[in-house]
Amino acid sequence: MDETQHARNLIDEIAERTLAVGREIGWFVDPLTRGRGREYLLQHVLRNRLLSAVLRPAWLSRCPDAEVVRKTIGQMRQELVMDDQIGTGHTAILRQMGRNIGLSDEEMETVEAYPLVDAAFQIWENICRTRHWIAGWLTTSLDEFILSTLPQNNFRPENWMRAFGLTEEQVFFFRYHLKADEEHAGESVWTPILRHVRHDAEREEILRGLESALVGERLFYQGICEAGDAWEARHGGATR
Repeated sequence: MDETQHARNLIDEIAERTLAVGREIGWFVDPLTRGRGREYLLQHVLRNRLLSAVLRPAWLSRCPDAEVVRKTIGQMRQELVMDDQIGTGHTAILRQMGRNIGLSDEEMETVEAYPLVDAAFQIWENICRTRHWIAGWLTTSLDEFILSTLPQNNFRPENWMRAFGLTEEQVFFFRYHLKADEEHAGESVWTPILRHVRHDAEREEILRGLESALVGERLFYQGICEAGDAWEARHGGATR
């Protein structure tokens, strides 16, 4: 097998393994409740900051591929500063989505990571700082791949409309992000891997990093589900 085909098979394996894990995560496939929706957005506020302020810069500093660097810096700008297509940053529309489901600015500003979420953050940061830069890149794009590829998962706007009684306009954050995530992750986006994986040792290093990142993915959503279910128990599924 030539080197290009070897790397191509690696990309296929990454995609297949990631989607297999995504199908096993309850938050994606169980009915969306108000509690799980609230806790997802609160913890996503923290993850959004971590991704562009810590995780992406950590692996990007070791990335030798100018194309990947440029695209990732553009993605960080979209998240934190300005997406030219919508005239604001993704952080701003995330916070507005939180308000749409009844979260206050104070809740979003003072939220702390739940223990399982914090464990996921620690795993991801370790990968991005210490493992192969491709493992770091995957760590910061696996979730986007699952959200944009897995059918009928709870990032779909219609699930939020149903759970919270929202209008189409109010779920713009999710509608727009599904489109953006397709441009940020996936088999076509990961094609630069073809230029960089040359040896079995590198391939195995990347796959080990992938498995660790997916452990973090499970923990992140398990924490959200547990916190969301606890909120439901306290509030009896109360409206906002």
